[in-house]
Amino acid sequence: MRSSERRGRPLRAVLGLAALGHDPAVCLFLDGVLVAAVEEERLNRQRRTEAFPHRAIAFVLAKGGIAFRDLDAIAYYWDDRGMLPAVVGRTLAHLPEHPGGMLRLLGDRLGSYWGPTVLRERLAAHCDGDFKALPPIHCIAHHEAHLAAAWLSAPFEPDAALILDGRGEYAATSVYRINPASGGRGSASLLEDYAFPNSLGVFFGALTQHLGYRALSDEYKVMGLASYGAPDAAMQQRMAQFLALYPDGRYRLSLRYLHPERCSGSPLSWLNAAGKALFPGRFQDENGLTDEARALAYATQERLEVAMTGLVRRLVQRTGARRLVLAGGVTMNACAIGRLRASGLVEQVYVPLAPADSGACIGAALALLRRDGAAQLSREGLDNPYQGPSYSEQQIEQVLQHARWSYRRAEDPAVEAARELAAGRIIGWFDGRMEFGERALGARSILGDPRDAATRDRINALVKRRESYRPFAPSILEEDAPEYFEITRSRRMSEIVRVKDVARERAPAVVHVDGTARPQTVPRDVPVASFRRLIEAFKELTGVPLVVNTSFNVRDEPIVCSPEDALRCYAASGLERLYIGPYVVSKGVET
Repeated sequence: MRSSERRGRPLRAVLGLAALGHDPAVCLFLDGVLVAAVEEERLNRQRRTEAFPHRAIAFVLAKGGIAFRDLDAIAYYWDDRGMLPAVVGRTLAHLPEHPGGMLRLLGDRLGSYWGPTVLRERLAAHCDGDFKALPPIHCIAHHEAHLAAAWLSAPFEPDAALILDGRGEYAATSVYRINPASGGRGSASLLEDYAFPNSLGVFFGALTQHLGYRALSDEYKVMGLASYGAPDAAMQQRMAQFLALYPDGRYRLSLRYLHPERCSGSPLSWLNAAGKALFPGRFQDENGLTDEARALAYATQERLEVAMTGLVRRLVQRTGARRLVLAGGVTMNACAIGRLRASGLVEQVYVPLAPADSGACIGAALALLRRDGAAQLSREGLDNPYQGPSYSEQQIEQVLQHARWSYRRAEDPAVEAARELAAGRIIGWFDGRMEFGERALGARSILGDPRDAATRDRINALVKRRESYRPFAPSILEEDAPEYFEITRSRRMSEIVRVKDVARERAPAVVHVDGTARPQTVPRDVPVASFRRLIEAFKELTGVPLVVNTSFNVRDEPIVCSPEDALRCYAASGLERLYIGPYVVSKGVET
């Protein structure tokens, strides 16, 4: 239905779209309800893909039972043209700091004027190239999309929001006051923003890259490595030159150490020669990571946490806010979120499902629905991460038969899997709709016994083959979480918290070197009910109400999506058993 045909009726079918950049993803709302969401990488099997999300569009439409021509509107998570005057003005404001780099950056930004044209060309493939058949495309400012995703899905009425990422059209950090009203009908006002490249995302990404990792991808590795470092006065002084933090909570990233035009995703070094000289050192040797690498990771993580806390303190002092929502790629830093909650600056903290750019597709759709006056818009389902593809028993068994795997139907997969874990085995667990977002939350997971500290090394050696210093997370029955961790609820592993002595004693495999963990609390009404039953059965067998949970994938691959993906990962790894729907798969060929 096109806008001319709607005649004032509310939008019914809205496609949310994140594309033409990193983390492409798509969602679908029908009558104000989120019915599906998926990242393109899960479907095309290319980790960190930047491909246009054609497969994701096809999936969400099929899940909603509609055709592309049935869409009332498309909500796109970026507004190149609408924000162009601000982009030019704010970019020119940085010109004195780095004339050459900012002029090159301005040229790149002016080229983005054609983004909507490219978008229409890509979308036309879904209506046989007929541009007239395209539904109206609404470009939503990037930070407005992040704001809507956090605000409108929060389990409370927030009174402030902080958006932190690498960059939007021009803004890297945006601070909002929210005047609450029931159902997200209040209003938000922008208090201040910080223009790219004065960005906490650029700060962390540049040093991630300097340590030998990939910016916009591996920042979580630096967060994990930081726990092995320690304070260093000289390093702190150098860090202060790069990222100045002021007593009033503001921050300032020095452009004299950067190539500004590279800081949106270039694989080339974001630090210039002066930046590399500011942070000298050998970060890898024949034994792996060096003490210098650990010291730089520690200082980088500490500086980010202090900067974020300062921004929140400034916000609270200005507004008296007590209920805060956050979004943007920087808020994927679970250590910083955990420290913010522990600071007591605010009473409530919420980070939405998929707070980075993939989740902005949901925010864009929510922002458009809110503009349209969608009276039926509610928070129900917006914090449900299980929005991806699912597969029937028949579909799974057909794949198993075709692959000629040795398999059988389990009487109770959850109970059998719990017994396997209690016996020390590492298993793959595949059940229900796939998670949307970065975390494996019991639908596509690798599971292990938390009672044995060696479980971490075994999962790394047998399956993940990743950096040995990175911790694995616990999934715990929500009612038991306060006994083991300094938290009552964390359903999407969004923050890192202190562990209690009982966790150190009974579940050492999930305790990081610094005495923290990143738990998933599993409530009684979790949509993946079989996963909850598995943990309950494990508790009955062992007395421990949690399991080790990490994403079902091997290094440099996306989380598995389909039964075929799960079988390939199982075959290529040292997983000792695969539970897939109602079936148990063992290695070997069926005769």
